[in-house]
Amino acid sequence: MLRVTTLLSFLASIALPATVLAQEAAQAPAGEMGVHDFIMDEAVTFEPFDVPGFDPGLKLAVIHGNPSGESGDYTVRLMLPDGYRFPAHYHPRPEHLTVLKGTFLIAMGTDEKPEAIEEYSPGSFLYFPPEQPHYGGAEGETVVQLHGEAPFQVILANPTS
Repeated sequence: MLRVTTLLSFLASIALPATVLAQEAAQAPAGEMGVHDFIMDEAVTFEPFDVPGFDPGLKLAVIHGNPSGESGDYTVRLMLPDGYRFPAHYHPRPEHLTVLKGTFLIAMGTDEKPEAIEEYSPGSFLYFPPEQPHYGGAEGETVVQLHGEAPFQVILANPTS
């Protein structure tokens, strides 16, 4: 009987906080704890993403959050056309990348040596610490998903002024 009483006491102790959290989540503004954000693949809309120093052709879709905001998490997708190459650059905040489609090409550093580039296929995950220069491109139309903490910024490692 002691085990049943202890179990019931434990369940009662977590039931009230769970109910309170659920009520708070239902009242929380979008983007805060407990608010669901769902998007179907066919609803993802890519727009041209012009980055100074990058060739045209790169496209971006904002999936969640505001990558241009002062803070907060974001998730974006980048679409790179077949044969696209991007120069050495870095981001001031950490970046998490998952390859969704195609072959993503990446190498670390600023020297842009073609022999250093490695290939990553769909399902591959890459983590980039802040301020770590990288360069690369795509084979076949490639889609990658990035997430991190705003603001999302791209800084050329070898600017030409």
